[in-house]
Amino acid sequence: MGLPVQAADPTPVAPVTPLEPTPERWDPREELLPYEEVDDPRADDPLPGRAWIAWVVGAVALVALVLVLLRVFASDGDDVATEPTETATSPASSEPAPEDTTDASEEAAPEPSAAPTGVGQPLDLATTATFEVPGTAPPTTDFDGALVAYEASQMHDGLPSTTWRTAGDATGQSITITLAEPAVVSRVGLVNGYAKQVAGVDWYPNNRRVLAVTWTFEDGTAVTQTLTERPMMQLIDVTPTRTSTITLTLDSVTPPGAGELGRDYTAISEVSIVGRRAG
Repeated sequence: MGLPVQAADPTPVAPVTPLEPTPERWDPREELLPYEEVDDPRADDPLPGRAWIAWVVGAVALVALVLVLLRVFASDGDDVATEPTETATSPASSEPAPEDTTDASEEAAPEPSAAPTGVGQPLDLATTATFEVPGTAPPTTDFDGALVAYEASQMHDGLPSTTWRTAGDATGQSITITLAEPAVVSRVGLVNGYAKQVAGVDWYPNNRRVLAVTWTFEDGTAVTQTLTERPMMQLIDVTPTRTSTITLTLDSVTPPGAGELGRDYTAISEVSIVGRRAG
């Protein structure tokens, strides 16, 4: 038996859309937390206009506090390093610490005294001085028949053509010069041979010449002078020195003059001592 026609080929029927349930009304105040508890809109509001000042003041105060603490720690470290040991301050020690008896005047090094200057104008003090010599050669007769003497006074008469001379090599011998009064000497010198020319004869190379001398003053100060072989005054400056006497030591002398007119005498024609009165 076959199926009914209607069941095998039914007439199409429009689909039926199921009805959605009607939503129930809900109250957010009952289902959700209050707005102010979940998302407070005031949290994003900008700070009031002067609120930043409080932050700046707080930061400055914090920096100042750190600096104060660092300074306190540093001072504590210094105190620890410089505190005396307990042994030095212990009351068990019955002996008091030795007192410092050093005089302040002994600790300070004495200042060097200023060099003396003297008073008045510079003078050639040799002109009024006296000369004590180790010996004097006897007088001789010049080519013109005149008698020529060689006394010590001729070393300070202002005439290079006159001389003091002594026989032989005077190396190591000394001349003592005594000033008329104490003076401050600043320059010394001499003409170191017989600086005389007469009748075409030059007596300077014909006698011994002094090549080096030492000037020694009253306080022990000594100055060495090296001389050249020239018949002229040769001066040197010295540190201003107060003195009443000067010792002139002949350190080096040339050999005797050569040739027929050569003489074995050591000669000094003139001495100069420049200075001022000590006052």
